Amino acid sequence: MSDVSVENLSKRFGDVTALHDVNLHVAQGEFLTLLGPSGCGKSTTLFAIAGLDTPTGGVIRVGGQTFFDGAGKVDVPPERRNLGLVFQSYALWPHMTVAQNLAFPLKLRGVSKAEQAPRIAEALSLVDMGEYGARFPHELSGGQQQRVALARTLVFRPTLLLLDEPLSNLDAKLRLKARSWLKSLQRQLGLTTIYVTHDQEEALALSDRIAVMDKGRIVQLDRPETIYRRPANTFVADFIGASNFLPVRRTGATVDDITPVMTEAGVALRAVAAGSPSADDGIVTVRPQHIRLSRLAPTDPGLNVLAGAIIDRTYLGARHAYGLEISGHTLVAEAEEVLEPGPIFAVFEPRDTLLIAR
Repeated sequence: MSDVSVENLSKRFGDVTALHDVNLHVAQGEFLTLLGPSGCGKSTTLFAIAGLDTPTGGVIRVGGQTFFDGAGKVDVPPERRNLGLVFQSYALWPHMTVAQNLAFPLKLRGVSKAEQAPRIAEALSLVDMGEYGARFPHELSGGQQQRVALARTLVFRPTLLLLDEPLSNLDAKLRLKARSWLKSLQRQLGLTTIYVTHDQEEALALSDRIAVMDKGRIVQLDRPETIYRRPANTFVADFIGASNFLPVRRTGATVDDITPVMTEAGVALRAVAAGSPSADDGIVTVRPQHIRLSRLAPTDPGLNVLAGAIIDRTYLGARHAYGLEISGHTLVAEAEEVLEPGPIFAVFEPRDTLLIAR
């Protein structure tokens, strides 16, 4: 059993508080991602769990064993936690072969030579690197080095896998392949995993749940679909994919989860309220891909419609991104068709429109 429990975790560096009472539970076999911009506290949280950074306060338990308790003066050293950690830089020993790199953590743990060979073979087989044991790191591609670094972590059979942006050094195409392979491997092993990244697309593709962090706090913890479609606030909505924002004011009661609002320009819209914001003033957000562009005003009264103009177009390959000027605000919409600048109607469903408190 290797579930993870983090309670009221705090970390201060002098006068700067990096973590503010972080609470987190990761279930056995779960893949959880800590997601956020640089300096949000995600790596600090990961290193605290690994034992590489001593928190100021709080409790960390893995599989029922207390690794850190600020009040109880418990701080288990990292080498006794049996946790696997893969860094952004693969940190392979350049003078050792792949097999020797994998043997190193086994030697540190007193594993006999007779047992080392089958363990190394098993770990390399898991990452599809079974034929590369005799090669040196400089003879491998970046993707292959990343696999070896993971195999070196898996070879000693950790109770928990910690990954600190392990794919960020790969090119875009290889990163797509690597994350698909990594997700498949994690499911195969059933290994509880905590993953750190600032790449929201990576987090959405890999995770069972995502903890979005901002300024040392978890601001939303939920499944990827919920994080994306029902962000808790404007920070999450803006960080998880592109989004548009318009200030609005409530004009009526919520019925069947739909709340009537009005923009500053006096346009009536309907939106799904995030949580239960009590204030009359709020912000509606809608994703660019949820906006349909039309030269003609739609006649369906159930749709949200904003009149404006196309002011620019950016080619994205399969789609185009359109910059729209609507009542003094700039919005972005995505569409496959090619449209020239000029008057346009932005049309979107109330269910794709989210009302968030300011």
